Amino acid sequence: MLRYLIPILLFVFMFVSVPVEKAQAQMFSVEKDDPVTNRSMIPNNGVYIGLEPAEFIYKGSMDNNTFNNAGAYEFDGSLIRVRFETIGFEAFLGVGGQLTGIDDVGYFDVGAKAVRGIRIVREKGFGLLLPLQLKTSMNSVTSSQALSGSQQFRQGTFEFGGGMQVRVRLGDKFRFSAEAIPNYGFSFASGGIFGGQIYDLETKSRFYIDRVFGDIGITAGWDYNFKRFDVEENEFDYNLRAFSFLLGITF
Repeated sequence: MLRYLIPILLFVFMFVSVPVEKAQAQMFSVEKDDPVTNRSMIPNNGVYIGLEPAEFIYKGSMDNNTFNNAGAYEFDGSLIRVRFETIGFEAFLGVGGQLTGIDDVGYFDVGAKAVRGIRIVREKGFGLLLPLQLKTSMNSVTSSQALSGSQQFRQGTFEFGGGMQVRVRLGDKFRFSAEAIPNYGFSFASGGIFGGQIYDLETKSRFYIDRVFGDIGITAGWDYNFKRFDVEENEFDYNLRAFSFLLGITF
């Protein structure tokens, strides 16, 4: 575990050392004459809920003499996705099972991430950023097909990543944003018995209509997420591919 802890601590130190003025660039530095960059005109918070078609595919060894649970946690179905987004912080939760049309498998994840942005381009009504983030999550999959008494799929993760983000002002009340962030990190099994690596690609887009009902606006989003769990126990090597269709409010 020490080989994982040292790079984690180094990255956390570098992340928290980024100057505050650079972190503020995530929402574009403030300019009074530009509604894109004026925070007082942009709602800070967003709450989303939506449907997430997802597939969880086994990628480990198929030697059943060694891994009797090979592929036991696979599923192809829909999840319910909930997200909260504010300046520099996001939290998310996903659930799936029989109520969402997935037979024999129950899925749950919860997590959060801290985000800071470095401004690349700032023009009137347009911004291009380099977002940096730290992300942590807990991912659990249970299956009625798994052998009795066997380990369940429960992986905690710690990830770091950086990518590209664009934000555009389309009118007085209309905004659009899109980003793509690849992440790399470490996964840890429940109880710390074994772990591994995780590769995680996130893309998302948001369309905003601000202040429709007083300070409350409406927003719609589309997300894509790909995760590859490369765990020391090959029985738990899985790929997760998911698309989210989200509706929400801003305030």
